[in-house]
Amino acid sequence: MIPDYTIFSEAPLLGAIVALKPKSYVFRLGLAVLAFGAAMNVDKVIARVIGFVWLLVTGAGLLLVGIQNGTIVDILLGIAALSAAGYSWWYTRS
Repeated sequence: MIPDYTIFSEAPLLGAIVALKPKSYVFRLGLAVLAFGAAMNVDKVIARVIGFVWLLVTGAGLLLVGIQNGTIVDILLGIAALSAAGYSWWYTRS
């Protein structure tokens, strides 16, 4: 019995949407959520700075990967991370 792999015929289309491996996205998004939580911490300056810088680096990295590969998911995630960094900056300064 030969298994039917026609379900994976759309894989090149998925490759045009994302540039990184799915594990990489899960790892980056998990760290971005933790970094956002740290960046929003008003009481701890070191944690806030590390979280803010992590969001900036992650956002810029994803944005560059998305622009270089033309992948919309990476561009959107990069913009979201940079927006989260901007919001945390605004929130902790007000």
